[in-house]
Amino acid sequence: MNWNPFKKKEPEPEAHDPLGLTLSDLKPGYVLDYDLKTWQVVAHHYYDYDGDRVDEWEITCGDDVAYLERAEDDGITWGLTRKIPLSSIGGNIRDHMRHNDDPPDEVICNGVIYHGESSAVGQYHKNGDQAGREFIVWQYLDDSEKRTLSLEQWDEDDYDASVGEIVEEYQFTDILPVAS
Repeated sequence: MNWNPFKKKEPEPEAHDPLGLTLSDLKPGYVLDYDLKTWQVVAHHYYDYDGDRVDEWEITCGDDVAYLERAEDDGITWGLTRKIPLSSIGGNIRDHMRHNDDPPDEVICNGVIYHGESSAVGQYHKNGDQAGREFIVWQYLDDSEKRTLSLEQWDEDDYDASVGEIVEEYQFTDILPVAS
């Protein structure tokens, strides 16, 4: 057999998921890999914005909790967020909201400037429950339009905040249901 260093190697077959599962198929109990860690899906919630649905999967890896969101508009958009204390945002958001009914158009969190993009009123359906809980959300993006910040108002003086990033479906691999 003659050795030829210039001979092209046969291409390796592309890896594929033998189960054919995608992120949209996630259910509580499934596991998936992201950012060199294995995460478990612990809950599936959704938001209803006057007929427009956003799915949210709560995923955990040890004591790290994140939320994977899927929104469909002109295409499918994925986001990964983590809850943060309201006090992480510069200025006194709670006080600003009391006096103005809306948060400022621009906020700073951990040195990143976020610009207001949109707001909406919706219903949150925890674990897919039929009865939803009404809330208002304000969405912010940084200059790169890759990092996100959300402010949610649930009651008169009940707020949540989260930061995250726009992610791509290909960043998540090895989606598997957990054997019963």
